[in-house]
Amino acid sequence: MKMTFTIDSFTLNVVDLTETSSPVGAEWHAWENEQIVLKRYIYGIKRTWRLTCVEKDVAWSNSAARYLQQKMAAGETVQFSVNEGDRYSLPATTCHIAGLELEIEPAGQQNIRKYVVILRER
Repeated sequence: MKMTFTIDSFTLNVVDLTETSSPVGAEWHAWENEQIVLKRYIYGIKRTWRLTCVEKDVAWSNSAARYLQQKMAAGETVQFSVNEGDRYSLPATTCHIAGLELEIEPAGQQNIRKYVVILRER
């Protein structure tokens, strides 16, 4: 089964996915039993995804990379989902676009562009 990666209305051709999870919470020092201890309260996690994608024979006007640049410039969020059955699934999740790297081969090459998008859970 091939993974299906979707951002808004775009189905992406993803060649690599990395997910990073970080705790969201608070830490503070307290005095207990005549010593300083570190206390921690965790509210949940925030996830970040790094997707390496490839587009082939897609006009720039229809490019997911261009769309993501525009959404990022406007400060807008996107809906990101992954459907890979038991291997990995992510229901539609609202994300900010934290970064985008675009790689285009020199002129004269095939119409292929590679890009890396970093999404951060809202």
